[in-house]
Amino acid sequence: MKKYFSTIFVVLFFGLSSFYLIHAEESKPLLHFVQISDIHLQQTYAKDSTRLLGSSQKLFKDAVSQINKIKNLDFVLGTGDLVDVPEESLVNKFIEIAKELKYPFYAVLGNHDVGVNTKLNKQKFIQKFSDLKGARSFTGSMSYYSFCPNDKFAIVCLDGTTEKTVTSHGQIDDEQLKWLKNELTANENKFVIIALHFPVIQPYKSDTHFIFEPDRTRLLEIIENHKNVIGVFTGHYHAARLTKVKNRIHNSCPAVVQYPNAFREIIITQDGDNPKYLKLTFKWHEVDGKELRDVSKNGSDAWALTQGTPEDRENVIKVRVY
Repeated sequence: MKKYFSTIFVVLFFGLSSFYLIHAEESKPLLHFVQISDIHLQQTYAKDSTRLLGSSQKLFKDAVSQINKIKNLDFVLGTGDLVDVPEESLVNKFIEIAKELKYPFYAVLGNHDVGVNTKLNKQKFIQKFSDLKGARSFTGSMSYYSFCPNDKFAIVCLDGTTEKTVTSHGQIDDEQLKWLKNELTANENKFVIIALHFPVIQPYKSDTHFIFEPDRTRLLEIIENHKNVIGVFTGHYHAARLTKVKNRIHNSCPAVVQYPNAFREIIITQDGDNPKYLKLTFKWHEVDGKELRDVSKNGSDAWALTQGTPEDRENVIKVRVY
């Protein structure tokens, strides 16, 4: 009898140990990062309204503090409109605050980061980042670039801005589209996330924010022709929206400077029930306190569009692995 119970104990012990080891492995993130967007850093004497420009530095500092409390991030991704206008003092202040992040920071350009006939042109703007010690963003002094946080993922950062005209529309030239094709082919054995300020799929209809045609259609065709692309992560509309189209997640990130004043935490794991799927968990983090968010919310009726549904804020979405 004693031998019988000993056998039962051994079987149960090793069975439970194996169960926990397997599930621990399944739940271990393949990638874990934060996306922050549309910070619109401005001088502290600016006015707070729908966009909390006067409090933008405070909001960004609060976001950095919150991000630093999240454990085991691989990196932080800023999807454009880092500053409100392309002025050297604002870019310097942005970098000063961003340096407080304890995780690697990667940025893409937004339309507010680029001006027409400004002292701080696009090349000088990106040089501010690429000249930093241990620089990560805009490597090779290019406005578009890619990086691999590990051996399973590649993040491709695109530039949809222009210095030719004042516009909030996005556009991508032939040279960059050709570069994108090469990057996707070179990383065909990795899962790819494309980071871009301008959404390819609009989170809501706007006549002033979309990517010009035929650029949008050509970009979408390239994405759809490469099965390794699992998502397109954007900002620009200041709206929270999660849309799955043809096995790809189009993630529109909310703004830090405008209600709902939030950023996203993204955890990617292998689906424990079906290894043919990846599971992307989107977590929601609001910055600062309710008082400032109420100021932004009461500034206009846009909050009904920008806040999204509960599923746009926090969700778990699966994509098939090919």
